[in-house]
Amino acid sequence: MKIISTESLRVTTLSGGAIVFEAGIPITVGDEVGLVAIQMGAKEVREGEAKSEPEVVVEASEEPSDDIVVALEKMMDEGDPDNFKADGSPKAAAVNKAMGKSIGSDARDVAWESVLNS
Repeated sequence: MKIISTESLRVTTLSGGAIVFEAGIPITVGDEVGLVAIQMGAKEVREGEAKSEPEVVVEASEEPSDDIVVALEKMMDEGDPDNFKADGSPKAAAVNKAMGKSIGSDARDVAWESVLNS
């Protein structure tokens, strides 16, 4: 099975399998690893499907993006626990959904630090 992820992803299984997916690079893997990767947010690349335009990923600069900060503050105000990880940080999928595009982990982390320190 061929898998692609919009962000870097490390997948390990109980049987000892492990693989790192680099953002935007499809990799052919076994079904066990592929299914775990899909559960973690990656997508299966199927042969014969029409190719779509690559997603725009917003990367971090030294200053946090105001629109990402606003989206994170709104998520905090809404308080939906499904939008946050166990450590309290926002889930990538929730931020991407709120922004309407893929947000790079660096940009998300910079904006999250700004929200926490404001």
